[in-house]
Amino acid sequence: MTYLFPNRRSKAEIWRSMSPGPYLREVKSMEDKEQKKLLQELEGSDRELGKKMGRLVSIVALSLAFFHLYVAGFGLPGIGSRTFLVIHLILGVVLAFLIFPIKKGLNQKTIPWYDLCLAVLTLGIGIYLINRQTAEAIMSARPTEVDLLVGALFVLIVIEATRRVVGLPLVIIAAIFMGYFFLGQFMPGDFYHNRGDFSRFVYEIVYRSNGIFGTPIYASAQFVFIFILFGAILESTGAGKMFIDLAIRGFGKYKGGPAKASVVASGMMGSISGSSTANAVTTGTFTIPLMKKVGFPSHVAGGVEVAASSSGQFLPPVMGAAAFIMVEFTGIPYYEIIKSAFIPAILAYVGILFMVHFEAGKHNISGMERSEMSSARKLLIRQGYMLVPILILLYYLVIERASVNASAFYTIIAMIVIALFTYRFKERLGRTILYAAILLALTFAMQYLVGYLNQGLVALNDVFGIRVFNNQTIRWRDSIFTMVLGGILVAFLFGIFQRMMKHDKVKSEYGTKELLEGFDTASRNALSIIVACATAGILIGVITTSGLSTKFTRIVIEFSDTIESSLPAFMITDNTQIYIALVLTVFACLLLGLGLPTTATYVVLAAVIAPVLTNLGLPIIVAHLFVLYYGVLADDTPPINLPAYATAGIANAGPIRTGVQGFKYDSAALLLPFMFAINPTILLITDATVLEMAWAVLTAAIGMATFASFIQNYMLTRYNIVERGVAVAAALLFIQSSLMTDIVAIGLFILLVAFQYYKKKKQQRAPEAV
Repeated sequence: MTYLFPNRRSKAEIWRSMSPGPYLREVKSMEDKEQKKLLQELEGSDRELGKKMGRLVSIVALSLAFFHLYVAGFGLPGIGSRTFLVIHLILGVVLAFLIFPIKKGLNQKTIPWYDLCLAVLTLGIGIYLINRQTAEAIMSARPTEVDLLVGALFVLIVIEATRRVVGLPLVIIAAIFMGYFFLGQFMPGDFYHNRGDFSRFVYEIVYRSNGIFGTPIYASAQFVFIFILFGAILESTGAGKMFIDLAIRGFGKYKGGPAKASVVASGMMGSISGSSTANAVTTGTFTIPLMKKVGFPSHVAGGVEVAASSSGQFLPPVMGAAAFIMVEFTGIPYYEIIKSAFIPAILAYVGILFMVHFEAGKHNISGMERSEMSSARKLLIRQGYMLVPILILLYYLVIERASVNASAFYTIIAMIVIALFTYRFKERLGRTILYAAILLALTFAMQYLVGYLNQGLVALNDVFGIRVFNNQTIRWRDSIFTMVLGGILVAFLFGIFQRMMKHDKVKSEYGTKELLEGFDTASRNALSIIVACATAGILIGVITTSGLSTKFTRIVIEFSDTIESSLPAFMITDNTQIYIALVLTVFACLLLGLGLPTTATYVVLAAVIAPVLTNLGLPIIVAHLFVLYYGVLADDTPPINLPAYATAGIANAGPIRTGVQGFKYDSAALLLPFMFAINPTILLITDATVLEMAWAVLTAAIGMATFASFIQNYMLTRYNIVERGVAVAAALLFIQSSLMTDIVAIGLFILLVAFQYYKKKKQQRAPEAV
């Protein structure tokens, strides 16, 4: 698993040992483990457990992952939804205490006694909460003293787990909100409330559904985890390296090619990954050395990877898990959310690509030689089968409009079958055909045997005088056979094709060990989201119970009115108030999101800020995507941005300087949320015609390219101060999205390009004249 890392080296030695050769295809297993170790250290854990303790951790992690896979496929196993949430959170918190030390730098080789006690205590509290959920005292809102004591202890345990896994920023925010709850009677004006009672706090936060077990943890358990599992298993098959190789093949030859390939590869990985830091480590290991090789400075190479990895958090279908939580907050179907998010996400990556292009042009950085890149045909033959699960997922989500859980479950089944059988069909055809036939026979027979098996188990109840089994004890879905059959056919075709081509010398065997590592990794990757969602539930509980949600909206509106009244008349339009509120929202997003993982940032902003925007008249999907975008940007904001620390270690650069570059490259999309807030046509929620849609997308893309040139101070050649002023003026005019402003902006853009072209030609002729 991931718990043994012998012969540990420094981070600099690890990354320097990775030669930036033509593809870095054959990264040794030791280096893979070191990547995981570095990622774990960045996220707060430096424990190197031995085999016994490592197995204990892996058992808990695998139990959590298999439990969620079962629920996604077959529903709750005879338990209520509240019990499901308790199991999800309790196992997550137990795993956090087993993996994350009380503080960094202890270099523990085992799990100390106090963390084992905390894990056991957490399990005990979980059992207590499950048993007490239907008690009369809880149902009648009159918790006993023991209920209050256990509830208060549980709040402290959740906060401590959050501190270890996520860090202090979210804990500080939670402490401020809890302080506000108990000190509300001393607050001035609209912030005053008199509901700060200890019994009410514990009851609302722990025993009701608007606190810890509210919307965020429900989304985490019901939707987020299964997609983290999907991404982890996909990554365990080596698909991440394939995405990188394909991106390099497609973009490596162009100006600044490795950086553009990094953007595309990180986008592909980020769209299915729930962690920007994990994405940065996975893709940055390969792309950053290549960027440095063609001439990008170390901190710039790291910054490009930071921006590309973080922006994957709003690229469908997964959107860093925020899409699923957005479903719960907004009530909008998942399909509608990813449909609205798709075009803005693509535009955001277009903005980053323009930033990279201008950077490469500014420093005359060329692309890679063709000889340094592998054949796309060979890549697809070797690992193209791992694109099939993604197509299956999109088919279920977009075409069939199936539930999120069912889509992920069926895709995971097909993916496991494809990964397990492809290599075996290539190497051992006859034996593998036999195994495949046995598996098909079993899955086909289960459709008919499951009823008889359950009847037999029910009969055991009478034999032993127990009430354990029922007619739903063993569950099955007929579609599993279809997924297994389809997976075997895909694996067979690719295996036979690879045997015929005889050019694949890279070992790509995928077995039980790799599969279990994928399950283990999924649980570890989900910890930050689990504990962050639980703590965010505390914030939402305080906001709801204290009445702050309605008051905060009124405070922002009054403040916007005050600012608007102080502006000169020529600056006031019908949209002035919404502009002011949006600008205030940007600062709130960057402040609240500082140092938080993207999912936790979105939950806080969705609870506190998004309602303000909807009350000002923005459609609910616009408000939530707006705060999500700036929440993602906050993840890139120095000095607390984990992706920058990850890429800085790979690039051998300073983390703060790398983080600044990451923020710079992401800022190409800084105006994008304002564009769709003022004109939501690109979100596909209006009745716009195809022509109007195309115009909106075109002007948004030009506006982002112009703004990127303003930030880089370069388009075809370096800007002077007048050109730079024209660039930012044109970019700002594109925000308005009216026909008049668009025409003026396009006129300025054409003028700017023409002058840049003339200026560049003149510079090229100057040396010839000399």
